Amino acid sequence: MDRFDDYYDHLFLWNKTRQEIAGAYRLVKTSDVLSKFGAKGLYTNSLFRFNSEFFEKLGPAVELGRSFVRPEYQRQYAPLLLLWKAIGHYIALNPDHPVLFGAVSISNSYLPASRTMMYDFFRTQFAAHPLRALVQPRRPFRSARLKHWDLRAFHQLVRDPEELSGSISEFEPDGKGIPVLLKQYLKVGGQVLAFNVDGRFSDVLDGLIVVDLRATDHQSLQRYLGVEGAANFLRHHSLQ
Repeated sequence: MDRFDDYYDHLFLWNKTRQEIAGAYRLVKTSDVLSKFGAKGLYTNSLFRFNSEFFEKLGPAVELGRSFVRPEYQRQYAPLLLLWKAIGHYIALNPDHPVLFGAVSISNSYLPASRTMMYDFFRTQFAAHPLRALVQPRRPFRSARLKHWDLRAFHQLVRDPEELSGSISEFEPDGKGIPVLLKQYLKVGGQVLAFNVDGRFSDVLDGLIVVDLRATDHQSLQRYLGVEGAANFLRHHSLQ
């Protein structure tokens, strides 16, 4: 009997010196699961409700499921970069699946005001995305009660994710900005479609993010897919 997990691929970051796993990613091609299980075969379906047209409009895609980097490896950027290079290699081997999507988490360790500002910023920024109306959270986020003029002034001052991250770092006691993984998605053209509160995962605020690599700048493609992999990807989509 077919199971969802049988169709998922797993990427592991392995420390050969210490003989231990440093991080991992779980991913799956939509073409492998939708025809057999429908949307219920995808992890993101546990967080969001998808209209039947969502995946038709999305096209062939790779869902990036839960990932982790062990705390002792989070002090450096290299582990996350290596995982993303592995994802890039996976896409280079499967160029007919040019879209990445998945849930990126905003921890509840952030202050309520910070989470509200991130939620409101991305909700406003990507409100016109053509897929936005085709997905809904299973457990909507309840914004913190901030004065209306606070958010209005905030939107006038904060114009991009870097400015948002700087503003968040001023609020947070430990000085952290927006999550590193979210920042990474945004750098390759990620767009946030919806937010859901995951009650089974410490009430993190999950953003559903979509990245169409056909619209990613060529330099970033080369960084993650490699020069040859990026060239093959671009040729496959007649973008060269």
